Amino acid sequence: MSLIDDFNESTETSYLPASVSFGDSHLPQNGYAAGFESADNVRLETGYVSISSGFGQTEIPIFALNYVQFQLPARLVDMVVSNDILIMAVEPARILRINLDRPLEVEEIEITRKPGDGKIVKMFFDPTGRHLIITTDHGENFYLYEKWRRAKQLSKLKGVTISSIAWNKQATLTDPSTREILIGTRNGLIYETCLEPTDEFFRKEEKYFKQVYSIHESTMPITGLHFEQFPVNNRKYFVMATTPTRIYQFVGYIGPSSAGTSRGSPSFVESDDRGERAMFESMFSKYDVNPGFQELPGELSYSELHFFSRFYDLQQQGVAQTFAWLTGPGIYHGDLIFGSQNVGDSVIDNVQLLQYPATPSEDESSKLVTEIPISVAITEFHFILLYKDRIRAVCQLNDQIVYEEMIPTSQDEEVVGMVVDDIKRTFWIYTTFSIYELSVENEERDVWKLYLEKSQYDMALQYCKDPAQKDKVYTAQAKDYFSQRRYQMSAKYFAESAVPFEEVTLKFVEKSERDALRIYLVKKLERFRKKDRTQKTILATWLVEIYLSKLNDLEDMASSAHCTSVSNNNGDVETPTNNSAAYYEEQLAEIKDEFKSFLETYSSVLHKATTYKLVASHGRSNELLYYASLIGDSDRVISHWIVQKEWQKALDVITRQVVPETFYKFSPVLMENAPRETVDVWMRQPNLNPRQLIPSLLRYDHHKISEKVAQNQAIRYLSHVVSTLGNTDPAIHNLLLTLYATQLTDDETALLTFLKNEGREMHYNLGYALRLCSQNGRTQSCVHIYSQMGLYEEAVELALKHHDLELARINADKPEDNDALRKKLWLSIAKHVVQENKDIKTAMEFLQQSDLLKIEDILPFFPDFVLIDDFKDEICQALEDYNIHIEDLKTEMDEATKSADSIRLDIRELKSRFALINAVEKCYICHYPLLTRQFYIFPCQHAFHADCLIDETTKYLSTRQIRRLADLQEQLSRELSSTRNKGTTAPNMGATAKLMSAAAGNIKGVIFPGDAAALDGAQSDPRLGHAEQLKDELDEIVASECALCGDIMIKSIDQPFIADDDADVIASWTV
Repeated sequence: MSLIDDFNESTETSYLPASVSFGDSHLPQNGYAAGFESADNVRLETGYVSISSGFGQTEIPIFALNYVQFQLPARLVDMVVSNDILIMAVEPARILRINLDRPLEVEEIEITRKPGDGKIVKMFFDPTGRHLIITTDHGENFYLYEKWRRAKQLSKLKGVTISSIAWNKQATLTDPSTREILIGTRNGLIYETCLEPTDEFFRKEEKYFKQVYSIHESTMPITGLHFEQFPVNNRKYFVMATTPTRIYQFVGYIGPSSAGTSRGSPSFVESDDRGERAMFESMFSKYDVNPGFQELPGELSYSELHFFSRFYDLQQQGVAQTFAWLTGPGIYHGDLIFGSQNVGDSVIDNVQLLQYPATPSEDESSKLVTEIPISVAITEFHFILLYKDRIRAVCQLNDQIVYEEMIPTSQDEEVVGMVVDDIKRTFWIYTTFSIYELSVENEERDVWKLYLEKSQYDMALQYCKDPAQKDKVYTAQAKDYFSQRRYQMSAKYFAESAVPFEEVTLKFVEKSERDALRIYLVKKLERFRKKDRTQKTILATWLVEIYLSKLNDLEDMASSAHCTSVSNNNGDVETPTNNSAAYYEEQLAEIKDEFKSFLETYSSVLHKATTYKLVASHGRSNELLYYASLIGDSDRVISHWIVQKEWQKALDVITRQVVPETFYKFSPVLMENAPRETVDVWMRQPNLNPRQLIPSLLRYDHHKISEKVAQNQAIRYLSHVVSTLGNTDPAIHNLLLTLYATQLTDDETALLTFLKNEGREMHYNLGYALRLCSQNGRTQSCVHIYSQMGLYEEAVELALKHHDLELARINADKPEDNDALRKKLWLSIAKHVVQENKDIKTAMEFLQQSDLLKIEDILPFFPDFVLIDDFKDEICQALEDYNIHIEDLKTEMDEATKSADSIRLDIRELKSRFALINAVEKCYICHYPLLTRQFYIFPCQHAFHADCLIDETTKYLSTRQIRRLADLQEQLSRELSSTRNKGTTAPNMGATAKLMSAAAGNIKGVIFPGDAAALDGAQSDPRLGHAEQLKDELDEIVASECALCGDIMIKSIDQPFIADDDADVIASWTV
């Protein structure tokens, strides 16, 4: 409902009659009512105006009696309504049925009865609106099903005057039967039966009809009867029965007749005559001897029993929660609690007796008269009482009359009764000639006020409809707790109310209740909106001060209590009390956790500088660090731990950082005091720039570190950066080289490993490295650097200078592509071995390690008067090797001579090679006869005209080859032209070749194979020899391979079948 709708609804109250209205004059003046209507609560802090705070708004009445426009055909005897089906019984014995969904359609039901059957006195309608039982004063009973137009007589119930029926809630719309039901009679008996409608003439609707209980008072009718199934056990039932003065309760398990049936399926007893037990018989049998009941004496001859359930849907009916029993002394009502009750236990709880309201007498206004109602109905919060001339509604919460209205009746008209449709929650009142509907709308509207009267604040809040109502409840609850000195509870609800902030804070300050003030401020802070940042910052700062003071106070009290605490005589520690040290320590831990939670929530709204100053002024270093961590001020945290010399804690904080600048800022001091741990942190951060960490590395002095740390941490980190992370920064490599070279050790293994791992792509400065290694006496490293620089002679010389022959030999073999240099290096080594060591045997052994030196190479280094015996074997071996080499050369020369002869023979055979050509042979390119022009023929038997082959081959030649081809054609043309002009002919030329040459003509002056015979006879002419060379070169270009079998065919695979210059051909085929 919108605000406009609420306003329109509330403005209607000005037109209400002057009768009593719920919540007005009946609200006691205990201080709450005046407070609710005060002007302070009209406008709340949120800025809205309450729609229920006055200013002329009206409210729709909860109860309204509406006349039903229906003309009764005769005097109305009884009426029932269920599930929107209304059935009336009018004199003499007519039944009218109306579906309220179609109120204009009135259906008259025929009753087959005899004149002596008596008058209709009562009708009973089941909740589903399908089953109707009609009883007469002569004990005749009739049954009507929803689809029938005629009622049938129940023969088994003949002679039984029904006074009440307990319908079965398990009956569903899919099941046509009533399931097991209980019937109470006028003479105090309870029967069980089950009705199932049937169209068969001889079949009875009542499956069985059996008495299950008797109250043994034949003059007491069973005026009310109802049963419920326990929610947790589908075989456990509760039955309530009433008479005009007694109320009975029965609790137990149903009998065996239903034991084999499920909850959703009907369970019937076939016949009483067969001795089978009814479903409720076993339960009632437990109460035969001692039927527990409660009696309310009175002279009233009638009574009613009604139940209320909040879940009234037909398909999902819940168990009843409350009941009301109309008796002479008043309305006996209470709650129904279903639990673990057994036989003899009561299900009723919180019972009360509502006495009927007394009203002034019509004759004497000063005299109060108590009138007993005709009928009663129960709603969630009210009792509806029907009198002979009026109707009243009494609130269950305060027993006050909240509604009263006269029922207009004519002279001969009487109020008959009131019926309730439990499914649709409609209330109907009928007289002998009229029908009224009592509408109940929004009956819980003012319930919150009544609960507030009783200080049931939670229930009041549950029924509040708008913020203004909730504010009134919160305000009253807060003031109530404050008056009871329950200040912390009061603070919680003051924060929810609209009481001015200044007023509440002053209340707690005056009472010195800082804990309550803290709770109030926290709750108030939670209610602020996001845009109220200034207010949030001020409150949060105040709370920080309060929390810090509380922490200091608790620490002081804990210390004081600890000093005065004593132990029991048996040595056990005393149980913590409100003044013990353990109590204060527990409180201190709780406040610390609460303060940390507060900082987590509101750190974003606190002013950083102010908060730092506050926390520091109280000396709370842990809280200061916690706050700094929350806002991400890691620099302050790290600085604190460094000042405290807590290096590991500082490193723990740095490890969680992602900004590299933090590492660069604090690494120098950490590297100086905790190098190994610092390096561990660095190695876990691959995003750091090692160049920025050079100052930290220079602050590190490995000699000052304890002997427990054997590894140089600077070298460890730089090695990780270079080898694992692949850093190529020359500064990093030069620094690592410096650290390796300046170590106080003679072992060069680590330095050499570093230099060798650099490979050819060195990232350090070679000149700096050479100078540094020379200054620190790193000979092997210097030799390696010389070799990296390509100065192999200097490398070998330095190695020999330090008498390191192995190192010299390794470097002598490094110039692999320069044998002359290698031999020179090996000679220098050999010279050193012979002249410096003067060891001939060693020199001979050394000679065997190189494949470049011979004995004759090192002989000049031997002394002039050395004995040959020392190397006689080597000389002999050398001479034998020379002899073998000479023999090998002779063999190779013989083989070369044979190969040359074979080649000459092949050349002569090639000149005489020929091929047979068929006269009808065609060119494979132009498909014209081959013999019409000069041609080429290949060993694959493919033949081409010379000009065709040249044209085809030219497409795949390079530009240089095309130019050379044209030049060769021109030169050959000139050579042959000059030869023909002199009349030079080949004497050995055959007649066929001449004819072919004459027939073909001279195409572009090219010499073809046919001209070879002409040239063979003129070898004496130097020009013809030159022409032969030109022709061979031309053949090499044009006819080196077949155009269809060689590389030309492979190169043409990506060429289209139809070239661009064939567009005319394509067009000629167009249809």
